[in-house]
Amino acid sequence: MKSNIKDIAKSLDVSIATVSKALNNKPGVSHEMRLKVLKKAEELGYVVNSLARGMKISRTFTIGVLISDIKNPYFSEVISSMERVLYAKKYNLIICNVGESSVKEREYLELLVSKKVDGIIAAPSAERKNLSIYRNLIRHGMKITLFDRLIESIEVDSVVVDNKAATYEAVRYLSNLGHKKIGAIYGIEKSYTGSERLKGFMEAVKDFKVECRPEWLQNGEFSEEKSHERALDILKQKNRPTALIAMNNFMTLGIMRAIKDLKLKVPQDISIIGFDNAEWMKVCSPTVTTVAQPTEAIGMTAATLLLDAIESETPRAPHHFVLKTSLLKRESVASLKKERATP
Repeated sequence: MKSNIKDIAKSLDVSIATVSKALNNKPGVSHEMRLKVLKKAEELGYVVNSLARGMKISRTFTIGVLISDIKNPYFSEVISSMERVLYAKKYNLIICNVGESSVKEREYLELLVSKKVDGIIAAPSAERKNLSIYRNLIRHGMKITLFDRLIESIEVDSVVVDNKAATYEAVRYLSNLGHKKIGAIYGIEKSYTGSERLKGFMEAVKDFKVECRPEWLQNGEFSEEKSHERALDILKQKNRPTALIAMNNFMTLGIMRAIKDLKLKVPQDISIIGFDNAEWMKVCSPTVTTVAQPTEAIGMTAATLLLDAIESETPRAPHHFVLKTSLLKRESVASLKKERATP
């Protein structure tokens, strides 16, 4: 059953006028009361419902894009590919930098609906607290395509990479080169990418019978600074792993900074496998072995899926694409295999 202003007013024991002023950001309501009204409106799903009712049938040729970190080169590359596809069809982009905040995500979703966008391409925030908003938007006809991250309970078009296979293959590569003590800096576990990459790593550790002590497995939260701190903790240990795997590009950089701070050498003292193919990984010395995501294909696929959904005259079943990553083998991994003696 859909909620309305009366429901909000009744649940908070205030007047309908107070609720209306709070929702429309008008004077006459305290900041504290406005927050209470907004929170209750979110719980009841009213905010999105009211915005959705105002959506136009006619197109605005505008697409909203939600990402978690605009500073991350991965997202820049993906958006660049999206833009090429959408520009060819005369669509404009509104880019929203969510920063893993469910509050900002909700506010940006509301903004995009108020701007009458024709569709949304989203990498949802890690906390996944806005499921009801996404569901309400879909119910009211908003076309949504997810990329990079999934929300399993929402049936919309999506394009992701096989994150589990990515880290699994990284461990396999190290194991084949004789590494039996492997550590990792992983990302936000609540996020789809963080969870899947960690699962792939743990499965490979078990399958290839390599050692990974709890102190060698640290949460870097997809942050360069956090990963720098965690890598220092690992690398200062007397018994440390022979290789470390990072699970995004910022965390790779954090590990490399820690190695430099401790005056260790790559790959002589520690082997490194990064994630994403940032430009600096190609030119630093040694160059960094890394898991590369097909950013161009991700962006183009996501944009094409959304355009198809917008322009389709009849409803269709959601399309789901899982793309493969590739392991770019460079100089940051040493072989620990013992050479066979020549007879």
